Amino acid sequence: MKNEYLQSLLNGYGSMNAVTNKKNEKQPDYQGWVKLDGKFYEVAGWVKFGKSNNKFLSISIQEKNPFQNEQDKTI
Repeated sequence: MKNEYLQSLLNGYGSMNAVTNKKNEKQPDYQGWVKLDGKFYEVAGWVKFGKSNNKFLSISIQEKNPFQNEQDKTI
């Protein structure tokens, strides 16, 4: 299902979904994918509160190949 969704992504689009099974506070509240210039990026987001108690989303973006098998990753 994930692969079908990612293969259908258009450049400049993506999505994030809430993480419902967090095991600790350092894990992101949201995770997803975005496609830019034909490359895929994994996106993670954490809900945080600023000094005035305003809510915001802090994000991390890392280029990754979602179609590469874990077995193919060798260093």
